[in-house]
Amino acid sequence: MKYHQRDVVEINFPIPGEGIKVHPAIIVSNDELQMNEGFVYLVMISSKDFVHSHQYSYPLTDEMLSFKMERPSFVKCHLVAADVESGIIRRLGTIKKKFFNEIVDKTIESIF
Repeated sequence: MKYHQRDVVEINFPIPGEGIKVHPAIIVSNDELQMNEGFVYLVMISSKDFVHSHQYSYPLTDEMLSFKMERPSFVKCHLVAADVESGIIRRLGTIKKKFFNEIVDKTIESIF
């Protein structure tokens, strides 16, 4: 298994109304799911924070990550996708556990 929960990766992310675009995303599913089923769940990261979906965004800062983002970014907690490992373009780094847990909570709150 090449990728793990909390990894920030680049994938071809399906965006409602826009098609598929390369975006960074955080793997939110656990490693066991990937080993047993062969896929992962991810939440999208974007540099855009639209007013109409601001309540679903979680701002990222460099201190939260093991690497630096190219520009200010937001986790779009309402945009979740499933993908297989071969669909991942590359690994960018990881997100620290404390902030990951907050993102998972925000994702649950945003969707359910």
